[in-house]
Amino acid sequence: MQRRQYLAGLGLSLAVSAAGCTAPADPTPTPGGQRLSVSFSNDSGRTLVFTAAVVEAGLGGVRISYRDGSERTFADAETIDQLPADAWDGAITFEPVGEHQRRQFRSTEGSGIGIEFEPVAFGSTVVTTVAIPATEQSIRSVGAGTCGEAAAGELSVRVDGEGRVHLQTTCRSEA
Repeated sequence: MQRRQYLAGLGLSLAVSAAGCTAPADPTPTPGGQRLSVSFSNDSGRTLVFTAAVVEAGLGGVRISYRDGSERTFADAETIDQLPADAWDGAITFEPVGEHQRRQFRSTEGSGIGIEFEPVAFGSTVVTTVAIPATEQSIRSVGAGTCGEAAAGELSVRVDGEGRVHLQTTCRSEA
């Protein structure tokens, strides 16, 4: 008799758990992950270095490259806010130590580029920098953007004719 009660209880628990799988309570995210793109444009009259990196779960540390060819690694930095204030002095570019996608390019006046990254986990962060390599205080901008659970994110980095950096993040519910 106890064996029949056990089997009946097992059948009921399987039916209940299977029923929960057939009708999800929350809408499912867009298949394939979040789509992120970055566009850079340079109207400044100077040669610039643009860098963008996408990280899914923190930076995992940051390696910064400087004008003199040296590098410094900040192994404990998970966000750009965790870097010391002087870390960017004389910097040209950066690279996350943890898993990431990264693009970097040099830009002359009137040029620009659009970059589309491979789909990533929702809530990933894009970190961007703009540098003028021929100047002592070369970094002009360090920025970060995220679009949470949105299907797509577009980040725009524009350097105007006066050398001012404009950052914009646009999140879209449809890719």
